[in-house]
Amino acid sequence: MSTRPTEANSIKRGNYILADEEPCQVLDLSHSKTGKHGHAKIRMEVIGLFDKKKRSIVMPSTNRVQVPIIDKRNAQVITVEGEEMSVMDKESYETISIPKPSSEEHLAKLNEIVGAGKTAEVEYWIVMNRFIVNRVKELDF
Repeated sequence: MSTRPTEANSIKRGNYILADEEPCQVLDLSHSKTGKHGHAKIRMEVIGLFDKKKRSIVMPSTNRVQVPIIDKRNAQVITVEGEEMSVMDKESYETISIPKPSSEEHLAKLNEIVGAGKTAEVEYWIVMNRFIVNRVKELDF
């Protein structure tokens, strides 16, 4: 199980939720007051972690939403080939293949470190059995 349910009114800006079966980060959040015959509503502006699409969600504040479970890990970069890179997990020492960073900033930093012949370390997240690189830094020995 890679998600867990939570109350919609407990979600805050910066949290992660599932929207259209895609893990998303909450960018903006607003609450409306209860009407004469209705429930309070929550309006969320979210952006997808993998597809970078912006979405707008409106729901009653009493609804339950699914929150993705994010496993944050660190790894040392072994090789960079094509659109993938081979990394060694710093805790389990297993070698896995993950996609290169989607962020231009992270990709440029990775290329700069590897191009200089230095060792790079990445923070990667496992979200719903998919990988995303969240940070790149030079490894100091």
